[in-house]
Amino acid sequence: MPSSDFRVPNQLLVNNSLSALQQSFAKLTDLQDQASSLKRLRKPSDAPADVVSAMQLHAGIDRNVQYTRNLSDAQGWLGNADNALTTTVTQLQRVNDLVVQAANASTDANARQGIAAEIDSIRNTLIGVANTQYAGRPIFAGTAGGNVAYDANGQYVGVSSAVERNIAPGQRVQVNVNGDTVFGQPGNDLFTTLAQISQAVQTNPAQLSALQATLGGRTTQVQNQLAQVGSQFLRVQTMQTQNTSNGLTMKQNLSSIEDADIAQVMVQLQSQQVAYQAALAATARAIQPSLTDFLK
Repeated sequence: MPSSDFRVPNQLLVNNSLSALQQSFAKLTDLQDQASSLKRLRKPSDAPADVVSAMQLHAGIDRNVQYTRNLSDAQGWLGNADNALTTTVTQLQRVNDLVVQAANASTDANARQGIAAEIDSIRNTLIGVANTQYAGRPIFAGTAGGNVAYDANGQYVGVSSAVERNIAPGQRVQVNVNGDTVFGQPGNDLFTTLAQISQAVQTNPAQLSALQATLGGRTTQVQNQLAQVGSQFLRVQTMQTQNTSNGLTMKQNLSSIEDADIAQVMVQLQSQQVAYQAALAATARAIQPSLTDFLK
């Protein structure tokens, strides 16, 4: 007859059965949570090392989103500057044609008067172009707080300074063009030159040759700035493509860490449900009341 030392107390059997049942239920609940949330990581204890990696990726994605905003803003500034400078070059080429026409000896006073009026109109148009805005800020005014870079008389009222955007780790780009850089220093600028040309067309055509050379220099200056803006715009576009690619890569990496493999989870869930039902049955048998329980 076996010794009582080898008898397993009923209460120990019950406790073991209940412990196994609780473990099975916990696994079943975890799998159900994964199936409903589609996430493998829901709390730090799920996988501490993976949680740290996921946190780093979340921070990287947040930075990537900010770079996306900065790049979009940079494109807005540079795109508007490109359009404004292209318009300026086109208008200055028209002024040059008008100067050639006015310098022709066969052009009479009435014709020159009309040419001067058109040059004045172009000058006013270009003052408006020089006040082009993006997001409510004049793009040629530097860091000035006003609404215009040039007043109605063509005087520069901006503050010549760089407006920059952070477009990648350790990389910043200037998104503005200062008015005095593209149109010339106050008092010796494009608008002064246009006013002098208009006056010379009407009163002293002999000055037009020299003024035409000055106009050519102003046009070249604008074209040079246009080329720089185009170069910056291309750089921003390239960084935007890279930034988009980086963002997709980080999201894919994050998904591989955080997201549940739904096919695998469903297989495990089915298996765990069977195991849980078996644990329930085993526990029910283990804790069946005995005659002694009824006599207590």
